[in-house]
Amino acid sequence: MAASLARLSRKTLQPSRLLPLRRLLSAESAAAAAVASPPPPTPTPAAASEDRVRWDYRGQRRIIPLGQWVPKIAVDAYVAPNAVLAGQVTVCDGASVWNGSVLRGDLNKITVGFQSSVQERCVLHAAWSSPTGLPAETFIERYVTVGAYCLLRSCTIEPECIIGQHSILMEGSLVETNSILEAGSVLPPGRRIPTGELWAGNPAKFIRKLTHEEILEIPKLAVAINDLMQNHFSEFLPYSTVYLEVEKMKKALSIPL
Repeated sequence: MAASLARLSRKTLQPSRLLPLRRLLSAESAAAAAVASPPPPTPTPAAASEDRVRWDYRGQRRIIPLGQWVPKIAVDAYVAPNAVLAGQVTVCDGASVWNGSVLRGDLNKITVGFQSSVQERCVLHAAWSSPTGLPAETFIERYVTVGAYCLLRSCTIEPECIIGQHSILMEGSLVETNSILEAGSVLPPGRRIPTGELWAGNPAKFIRKLTHEEILEIPKLAVAINDLMQNHFSEFLPYSTVYLEVEKMKKALSIPL
């Protein structure tokens, strides 16, 4: 009797007979685990839209309203995605603000005129008031080229001028029409560059009068930068703050939004 039981137990413990039993046990354990831990819930439309909004805003331009002041950007102006505009800033038609520039209009107005360009890593600021009694806002008129890494504070640049890269223009300084400030120059507070002159140095000093041909090249440079800007502009969706003015007009005229 004992010998027959031993033979029966050996047959039962053979690998070929244990394989179906193991499969059955594994299937039962998997089913039990599925019941114990239900599948993760599908994301609701609200959660999906929240993720989408978070993704959309990661690469957007930094347009910062300060109190009642909101930067104004024309429809055909180009503002680079990583430029910062805060407060009383106006970027006019055809103007461009390039990568890494900061325009901080928290104390006074900053204006970038028609087809003017503020190139990479420039810093524009404006003080409450100017020690010279001149307007304290930073005003860049039409067809002005401001080179990279410039610092402009409460200064005025009249039409068709070139400001060389790494230049500094202090409070109350004035650059008159058809003038050029060489790269790396510093224009002290209250200093004026007369029409049609080339200045350079630290502090900036008169170098010579510009020739007629050099004066004609100044607006051509601004137009060339505007043409180059169109290539960058086409890579982004149209972006401006004009829609805010439209909403104000509709509200004033009692037109449903």
